[in-house]
Amino acid sequence: MEKLVNAYNPVAAANVMCRNTISIGWDGYLYDCDFNQMLELKVNTNSKHILNFNLNELNNRDIIVGQHCYGCTAGSGSSCGGSTT
Repeated sequence: MEKLVNAYNPVAAANVMCRNTISIGWDGYLYDCDFNQMLELKVNTNSKHILNFNLNELNNRDIIVGQHCYGCTAGSGSSCGGSTT
């Protein structure tokens, strides 16, 4: 964790997937990213399910963040091509 925190890159943070993509669970619930989905952290809107999809709400939501977000904001960022060095 310390290595990820020390490798934080604000440029990578500006391009993380949660800023323009959502994840949809098998049950239709919406998440800011795959990591939040695994942690069961649904989007921070009234439109938590695909049946209540509201693009305006999703575009203006506060993204749920936590320590796991350092994995996407370290070095060159995530997407299987990132680096912490």
